[in-house]
Amino acid sequence: MGDLRNVIVFALGGARWAAEIRHVREVVSLGFVSTVPTAPPGIAGVFNLRGTIVPVLDVLALTGHPPHLPPRQGDGALIVEVDGAVAALRVDNVDEVASFVVVPGAEKVVDGRGREMFLIDPGVLLRRSLVAAQAVRALDHGEADVTLSGHSIPADSTTGAPAVPPDFDGDTTLG
Repeated sequence: MGDLRNVIVFALGGARWAAEIRHVREVVSLGFVSTVPTAPPGIAGVFNLRGTIVPVLDVLALTGHPPHLPPRQGDGALIVEVDGAVAALRVDNVDEVASFVVVPGAEKVVDGRGREMFLIDPGVLLRRSLVAAQAVRALDHGEADVTLSGHSIPADSTTGAPAVPPDFDGDTTLG
């Protein structure tokens, strides 16, 4: 039998999902959601939460499923915070808060009736959305690559190819 986790259960795209309650700061109704034209599919838009611009993440797109419908004003969302980063996870509705058993070796939990549901890690979703956004930004700015730490590898302004390191003298022989 697996460990118990305190989770918030929500419906999304016809399935039940769970997220550990320790990452959830609050449950809100989304205000007006603005789309970001160059955003990757996992970032559904942004909205204003009491003066702070918060990205709205598409859980389905970030977990390898087809993207969900675009978020609208009044839709439900979980405000999550991981390592100081805040985002909204759009949900269809919140079902319950409970302690469920984790399925060993799987990213799932089992409720009291034996039904399995996906257990998402908001930290992983935030990192995926950040990496995707950095990749789009790199393409928009002509940068050849972006590392996971956020550092970019500069590109040649004419060809778009990765710039040659400054200590490379052009000699391709081994001597």
